[in-house]
Amino acid sequence: MTELHSEAENIENLSQHMMDAFRAKNIKEGEVLTYQELYPILQEKYPKYKDVQKEAEQHLAKSGFVNPAPEGLMLTQIGYRALTEK
Repeated sequence: MTELHSEAENIENLSQHMMDAFRAKNIKEGEVLTYQELYPILQEKYPKYKDVQKEAEQHLAKSGFVNPAPEGLMLTQIGYRALTEK
């Protein structure tokens, strides 16, 4: 794992890992990626995810990629489009 040196870089990196988790779990627009599914992926890819998790979620929400849901994160149309265009 590459060590990052700023909180902004950590937030951006974790945000990317979160979006990768949507792709890995084949989550479609309007579906929720539960925290139960997300946390094991983040733990494996980014063990210190808890340090910036809320900030990363807010970053993705402000970008329009996700909406918070009680059990996890819901992928928006914009987020789904971003995943499928790559």
